[in-house]
Amino acid sequence: MLGLYQAVSVDIDQVHELTSIVREARQQIFADGVVTSTAQKKKLMEEFYGAEAPQEVEVQPLEVVSTKGGGSRLPSRVEKALKLKIKPLRQCKKCQEWGHHDSRNCDKFKEKEKMRSRRNSDV
Repeated sequence: MLGLYQAVSVDIDQVHELTSIVREARQQIFADGVVTSTAQKKKLMEEFYGAEAPQEVEVQPLEVVSTKGGGSRLPSRVEKALKLKIKPLRQCKKCQEWGHHDSRNCDKFKEKEKMRSRRNSDV
């Protein structure tokens, strides 16, 4: 409907004429309340649009949609904690503690390395 108004928006007389046609069609369609017969509805729509509805409608297949990389949600802190609790504990060979780390990512060892790097940067 908006496309019709945009097509005639250059001339104000055409806009008024289109508005009056739409009002007349609205009164004709809703004059008796609800039009019950599908034949009457079809006839009114054909008169309004000025063309017949096709007998057979051909529907084309949808385009392929790629959803790669979508749909992943971020787990909450509680869910992360529950998942970590289920995992078995490992013994770190550097600090000899049981926990969720090993020698490659030992916190105590990393702290020692930070202290060493600070000393070396001060010199």
